[in-house]
Amino acid sequence: MTELIHQLLAFEQQRQRALIEADLTALENMLAADLIHIHSTGMVHNKAQFLAHVKRMGGFVAIQRDPPEIRIEGDIAILTGNTRNRVRRLETGEEAERYGFSTLVLRRIAGGWQILLSQLTPHQV
Repeated sequence: MTELIHQLLAFEQQRQRALIEADLTALENMLAADLIHIHSTGMVHNKAQFLAHVKRMGGFVAIQRDPPEIRIEGDIAILTGNTRNRVRRLETGEEAERYGFSTLVLRRIAGGWQILLSQLTPHQV
């Protein structure tokens, strides 16, 4: 179990780095074909839409995440916890902070994990 936890924590670090660097190739491999991504604003994207969104915004400015709670059920892992994202507004390019409770649902595949669901539910700090 400990090895799985380390794999998932490493995956989460890679995901954050890919989002900050707008590394679409890395994200393409990390996101399941049937991804559902729900933004803190309520906007819902599939995989292609989310990748296009990350490309348009030029990546995240920064991501701060408390160590996630991790639950593993067979080939499914659920990572939850508080997150603070600093992003650029598409309309103005200004930076904005998004605070929320993050939920990631991952599926184990040959050679690693892929994200099925990503959601940030907003809350005040």
